[in-house]
Amino acid sequence: MDRLKQLQKWSIYEFEKTFFIEPLFRHEMVMEKINDVIDTYKPKVVVKAGLGSGKIVLDLINNRKDITLAVVEPSLKIIEEFVRINSDNPRVKDIGFINGDFSNFPVDYYGADLIISIDNLDFQETAPVVDEFKRALQFDAHFFFAGIVLDDDDIEGVYDDFMRILSPLHNDYYLKDDLKTFMNLKDFTFVKGRIEHFDYNIDEIKNHFSGYYGEIDSDGAENYLISNSGVLSEIYKLKDRSITLPYFTGLFTRRKI
Repeated sequence: MDRLKQLQKWSIYEFEKTFFIEPLFRHEMVMEKINDVIDTYKPKVVVKAGLGSGKIVLDLINNRKDITLAVVEPSLKIIEEFVRINSDNPRVKDIGFINGDFSNFPVDYYGADLIISIDNLDFQETAPVVDEFKRALQFDAHFFFAGIVLDDDDIEGVYDDFMRILSPLHNDYYLKDDLKTFMNLKDFTFVKGRIEHFDYNIDEIKNHFSGYYGEIDSDGAENYLISNSGVLSEIYKLKDRSITLPYFTGLFTRRKI
């Protein structure tokens, strides 16, 4: 199965489960920051990379009359399901849905004033995807990122390696400052951002991936937790099967070259 098909399958699974992508417990915080960006910079064309759970899209289309909203979603099935579920909402007809891949972003050159990416870059090939986001953005337009990052002290990427044991689809979490440096090299200037922390249960994480893959290396994951328990306890407060993960919301401006 090629990567695009895997991402489509993952999108469908997360749309139904909303465990990693746009879970309800982060919704209000993320929406507050998105609304602040729109109120401050007044973008006209807003493109959301991925439908996610659909909650953010609904909030935007129901409450923002000052934007044109487009959604690029790899899975046509999710788009159709979202439209079906919300068929009684006349505003849904105003959303421009585009079935496409982030690495070949189906948005015209300089077509967007704001691109929003929530909880999905760690499953993407980040460099070509961000290049495509840059191509699609107006000069001096904005990119809003939200997602799990590594703790500043996790230089070796210990938690990243744990996630790769559970999910071959997982690519990379960035250290916050490494993400800012990477974006700077891609001609994005960091404007502002903030780290929040959220608790996850290790068994729920394992069960979530088990439900997706059907079978995971559970023993390998447990052995890794034991071998790295000191680091994970110190950095991520691993205790009683609970782990605390940093969550970064950041705003970047697309520079003129």
